[in-house]
Amino acid sequence: MRLLIGSIFFTAALSVSGLCHAAEPLPMPKGPVVLTVSGKIEQTNGGGVALFDMAMLEALGKASFSTRWELSEVPQLFEGVPLRALLERVGAQGKSLRASALNDYVAVIPTEDLKFEPIIATKVEGRMLTIRDKGPLWIAYPRDLHKVLQDSRYDARWVWQLNKLHVE
Repeated sequence: MRLLIGSIFFTAALSVSGLCHAAEPLPMPKGPVVLTVSGKIEQTNGGGVALFDMAMLEALGKASFSTRWELSEVPQLFEGVPLRALLERVGAQGKSLRASALNDYVAVIPTEDLKFEPIIATKVEGRMLTIRDKGPLWIAYPRDLHKVLQDSRYDARWVWQLNKLHVE
């Protein structure tokens, strides 16, 4: 499988213990908030948290890849925002992320997983994700590109209906 990264390239400046610092102030969302980022972050825009609408997320860059996931037999095209770009934008300073879903499912994702370039998917097979089909946001890994990702430990980190990230 081939990993397709959008026109924005990200440096390998993120380490396991800390992430890059965000530069400019984070604007307020103009549309419905789809993701709240909290914890050890430098950039906030609402009561100590970073609130993102879909347009704000999409402005962070694009990435896509075709891969199978735990319940699929054939590769599917996942499109979205590099998780790394989101963490850089908020100036995340942590070793792990607690990713929460609308149904209160929680998975802990070590920041060292960024080496696999997971994305926050907003589309699968060209269709915008809805709550009904695991959206509007879904953490996805390029599972077919790395044999190590074909394991239940990583499958549990595919958080669908993602609505919160807490940097720890």
